[in-house]
Amino acid sequence: MHEPDLGPFLQNVGNNLETLAFFITLAALGTALKAKATEFIAAEVLCNGGNSNNTAHKNTVMAALLVLADSAADAVETLAAGNVEILKASGFHLTSPGGVSPSPVGTVAIASFANEVTTKIRLILAITGVVWAVMVERLNADGTWTKIAMFTDLNDVVVAGLLPGSSNTFRACAMAAGNQTSEYSVPMTGFCT
Repeated sequence: MHEPDLGPFLQNVGNNLETLAFFITLAALGTALKAKATEFIAAEVLCNGGNSNNTAHKNTVMAALLVLADSAADAVETLAAGNVEILKASGFHLTSPGGVSPSPVGTVAIASFANEVTTKIRLILAITGVVWAVMVERLNADGTWTKIAMFTDLNDVVVAGLLPGSSNTFRACAMAAGNQTSEYSVPMTGFCT
């Protein structure tokens, strides 16, 4: 890759690792990659019409950036475990990208509730198809919905901070590759005991 393209390319990869839900375990690495890519872009600008010290600094920053990029690529490959959608979502180029498109997002429904403690309810979900994360919303008294949280561990969907003895209505939507989201599930009401 040509040097002028390297910084923006790795900034994009870093941003994806930092912000996309299925890379939550790689968010710190994404932040570091994005910061080093930004530093490289600035160092490259100084080289235009600069001196040999500017070039030496740019080369040092580029070497550190490439080490971070290799670490990020290894981490993404390990996390993806062969899943082409995860690899593609990272922003890294695939060696054989022809015809690759994300599988359609699956669906999620709230099957039941389980009280954890007096202020927490566990949502038991029924999931079909490809679902990488679930967004949960709670119904407000005025009929509007408030986003509660995004859950990446689909077996640990616990809503906290509820009032003991309260009735709460929730709905959920599935999220998958390519920023796909499903329709929200049918709302269900659970009681916090």
